[in-house]
Amino acid sequence: MKKIINYILLIVSLGLTYWIFFYKNDFSNFPQLIGKTNKFYLSLGFLCIILYWILDAYMIYKIRKVLDIEGSFKSSFVITMIGQYYGAITPFSSGSQPAQIYLLINDGFPVGTVSSLMIIRFLIYQLVITFYSIFMFIVNFNFLLDEVRFAIPFIAIGCLLNLFILLMIIRFFRNEKLIKKISSKVFVIGHKLKLIKDIKKLENKIDKGLVDYAVSINHMKEDKRITLLLILTSFLQLTFYFSITYFVYLAIGLIGFSFLDIIGIQSLHYMAVSFMPTPGTVGAAEGGFYVLYNTIFPREILVFAMILWRFISYYFIIIMGGIVTFANFIYERRKNKDTHN
Repeated sequence: MKKIINYILLIVSLGLTYWIFFYKNDFSNFPQLIGKTNKFYLSLGFLCIILYWILDAYMIYKIRKVLDIEGSFKSSFVITMIGQYYGAITPFSSGSQPAQIYLLINDGFPVGTVSSLMIIRFLIYQLVITFYSIFMFIVNFNFLLDEVRFAIPFIAIGCLLNLFILLMIIRFFRNEKLIKKISSKVFVIGHKLKLIKDIKKLENKIDKGLVDYAVSINHMKEDKRITLLLILTSFLQLTFYFSITYFVYLAIGLIGFSFLDIIGIQSLHYMAVSFMPTPGTVGAAEGGFYVLYNTIFPREILVFAMILWRFISYYFIIIMGGIVTFANFIYERRKNKDTHN
């Protein structure tokens, strides 16, 4: 049933995307628009997404050092790109952390320590994106009220949902007993569905993992300087991501709105579509862009701007993340083959 609902949502979203692209839009001027696009500013847009990846890898690398999870910055970058790829192709980016956890566990690191790494990373990201967007919501409230009043409920719901998720993560982060309780319930359900044979064996693994988890969390709590550094890094990372739209704006040759105006609206756009259950928020992302930037980009180039922004912020991630994921798969396969030989 869940799969059917997801397929329906995906079809509806793709239909909405198709309507946005083709309804009353003239594509005959696209070759001319491409020719006039400032390639320098467009390249800065691509640079922003690359810096976003680099900073994400840096955060993973720094947390690994604190938790004594060995690995180079290069391996952390691979983890980032694989997480980006699976996050882009799954609803709510739900495939990102499991893929990254699997990579590290496959390299022999304890499940509890690896899980704590991803929880810490996600907690910091959620903390920064929530307060970043709430601040921008307050600053840009008059603009929203005047130009796109009907979008305010979607943005408000997005902010509230992300705040709720943040509070749940903090509770989860600080309570090992809650983790064990939830795990036990999941195991019982899995046993009833005949997916799990030995509940006791899994509970023993969880107990060992929770010891590693508690030690790792305590390491992180003791190092306040690193925590502050990670928060600042995540703030900078998100700013780079939201800046993509600003450089698209400049690349098309527009002026009038400031850097803070554009990244503020983009952060609110992110919030408005973040709870949509389609891979990469397909349909909702395009629709939200069309609505929120309708007064910033002239109508005749709005769809062109949306395509440039979407390619850099989403499809480029799938392309580059897919390449890294495939290359890592080939590497691991050869390494396992050499080990067995």
